[in-house]
Amino acid sequence: MKKVILIFLIGSFAGISYAQDDEYEMKTIFSKKSEIKGFGSFDLKLTDFNEDKALFIGGHGGVILNKKFIFGGGGYGLVTSNTFDLEGTNQELELYGGYGGIMLGYIIAPTEIIHVSFPVLLGAGGIEVAEQGAPIVNGERSVLERTAFFVVEPGIEIEINMTRFMRLAIGGGYRLVQGANLDVGNIANEDLSSWSAGVSFKFGKF
Repeated sequence: MKKVILIFLIGSFAGISYAQDDEYEMKTIFSKKSEIKGFGSFDLKLTDFNEDKALFIGGHGGVILNKKFIFGGGGYGLVTSNTFDLEGTNQELELYGGYGGIMLGYIIAPTEIIHVSFPVLLGAGGIEVAEQGAPIVNGERSVLERTAFFVVEPGIEIEINMTRFMRLAIGGGYRLVQGANLDVGNIANEDLSSWSAGVSFKFGKF
């Protein structure tokens, strides 16, 4: 009888100890139970660029960890003709360029049909100034001036689960540019920074 009681007490103590260890187990982003999936997207962004309406086309993609955390990258290129007159002359110039970088994000309630995500792009870009319609020779355009810049673009999106492998996202953000400096046209950071609105078509395993 004493042996039975002793075994029972040892078993009870071990069970309590295991439950406590499980209750106070450290929670981390990456673990044995982590679920990793991936996606890619096609994006359209309407914004102001050097005091003119502009359209950027591009995309982003990466992995989704535990249905909520986004780790990836993205890039966008200017596709509209953004021109300006050089002060004091009749010469019309045009801007070319784009930007891209690392994409991070967090998704709230991803399994709901309509939910919210918060993407952030951290990266760099470049802008060139050339005469409007300047021809491309040997793969290069005759450029008057170019500049590189750093960019941070936080945003917010409303996502709709269209199917198990497709999401439609509508949202906006703010493109903050630093380090840009073009003497031609006196174009600075504030001329390239602006609010944007866009739509994104996302495909993958969510």
